[in-house]
Amino acid sequence: MRQKAEISRTLCFQMLSEVLENKAYSNIVLQNSLRHSTLTSQEKSFAAAVFYGTITRLYTLDYYLRLKLKKDVISLDPAIRTILRMGVWQILYAHSVPSFAAVDQMVSLSARYTHEGGVRLVNAVLRGIAKDYDDGIIQPENSRFDVRFSLNKELSGCLIKWYGQERAESIAAAFLEDAAVTARVNILRTGKQELITELALEGVETEPGLFMENAIRLQLNGIALNELECFQKGHFMIQDEAAMLVSYLMQPKAGDHILDVCAAPGGKSCHMAEISGDQCNILALDIHESRLELIEQNMQRLGLHAIETGVADALMLTGMMPKERSSFDGVLVDVPCSGLGLILRKPEIRSTMTYAKMQELLPVQSQILRQAAAFVRPGGTLIYSTCTINPQENQDQAARFLEDTPDFEVYPFADVLPKSLSECHGELFDQAARGSLQLLPDRIGCDGFYMARFRRKQV
Repeated sequence: MRQKAEISRTLCFQMLSEVLENKAYSNIVLQNSLRHSTLTSQEKSFAAAVFYGTITRLYTLDYYLRLKLKKDVISLDPAIRTILRMGVWQILYAHSVPSFAAVDQMVSLSARYTHEGGVRLVNAVLRGIAKDYDDGIIQPENSRFDVRFSLNKELSGCLIKWYGQERAESIAAAFLEDAAVTARVNILRTGKQELITELALEGVETEPGLFMENAIRLQLNGIALNELECFQKGHFMIQDEAAMLVSYLMQPKAGDHILDVCAAPGGKSCHMAEISGDQCNILALDIHESRLELIEQNMQRLGLHAIETGVADALMLTGMMPKERSSFDGVLVDVPCSGLGLILRKPEIRSTMTYAKMQELLPVQSQILRQAAAFVRPGGTLIYSTCTINPQENQDQAARFLEDTPDFEVYPFADVLPKSLSECHGELFDQAARGSLQLLPDRIGCDGFYMARFRRKQV
């Protein structure tokens, strides 16, 4: 048992080093590491919990480490820094692990990856924090906003400014819950109930989605997605319901020509193809050729033929697209954004996103939206979306676009909003009636997402 615990923590240490020190993406590191691991499902779940927990609570962990060390954590040797962060998370948040066991394991880990002085430091610091926690000196849940919710002062200040203190606390608390894994049923290959049965036979528990008709929430219990036979057969794709709603609002029909300008990895393009019965024509563009391969892999697995891919810079579309391809029934613009709505899935955003970076994104988003709008035919649909909760990137961008582009108008969508949203959340119905929607995780339980629908006026 002890050896297995050491293997789990060693794997977690290696994964955290990749993300925290080498700036790798957490979801990719976790997926690749667990795929090649010999750990059991339970052990993989533990490693994933420590991994994501440490990244999620990084700001809080470093806060208490600074108090104990009397210096900034960044001054430490990288291996010591990572081990201390792992240890503090287990002491403060992994209540199934006794503090003495967590300290003992971290000391053993430091003996393998650091020097004698490092071992002494890890032992002393973690024992001190464990004692302070047991004595009630350390109380993260009763601390100030930034420490309690592990959001740096800059992001904490933004959240409070945007939504007020009470709502900000509600949103921040939702961003600390476990991220749901949601499957979108590929209706061209199977039915919802059939997929639920298939998943059950492969050991995956399911529960109903929140509001999208073809959504199912999965309890994987350590099972790797790509090992599921029904996944390999293309019976579903992993996609949050907020993202599903974006492509659903396009209402694609057979024969429609649709442009998706920032398409990779292709979730929305594939969804639109499925909705149309694989009978529309979608041009899916991305600036990175390597990411277009992800779209093509998803198309092949899902059995779709309606999508054509191409390399293009969304900032310069009007100078790159041939005239014969300049008129589309629908254009989807899911722009690069701060990603604050995805903090549950990409917790490193907590430490990498800054106010300055958000400001730098604004002109990029604005230009991409205006470039893409040029390809909407008269009477056609334009959808702007982000996976953030920042009003500057969302409502402000939409309002400015309408002011600067008089040949476009608001295209309300309350009539097609899923019933469970419109009936249970009246404020969302009102938003949709005005042509836009901000989904927030504390009220709905999905990712934070914004979408606005416009229509080009008829000449």
